[in-house]
Amino acid sequence: MAGNSRLFDPRGVGQARAQGHYWRVLQPWAYAMVGLLFVAIVLALFYPAWKKGETIKLSAAKMQRELEEKKQELADLQDESTRLKDDPYTVERISRDTLGVAKPGEVIFKFQPYPTNAIGPGEGKKQGRSSEAMRKP
Repeated sequence: MAGNSRLFDPRGVGQARAQGHYWRVLQPWAYAMVGLLFVAIVLALFYPAWKKGETIKLSAAKMQRELEEKKQELADLQDESTRLKDDPYTVERISRDTLGVAKPGEVIFKFQPYPTNAIGPGEGKKQGRSSEAMRKP
């Protein structure tokens, strides 16, 4: 086992060290450092391209979502256009609601919106246990 050790060989104790002993000890470390330097250089060269590719993928996904939304909006508008062309009830409803048109003899009543006591978000008491639940039996 002592013959396998590069750092300590008991057979050579007391003798002058052979020239180049330190290089044999440092050689694996030097190769490891050169390898790490090579990996760092490769990563430094390819990271910007990888980052740009990721940005392009995110942009493409965003555009795809927008395209799907626009397709849905187009389908909705085409459906509404078809209903306006073919359905007289739809035309009547829209003209009554938006333009305030009435048939002869009809009376139109317009009401002001009634104010409510609704509690808006962040207002009022927090939901907690009621006083009955807090009483001990």
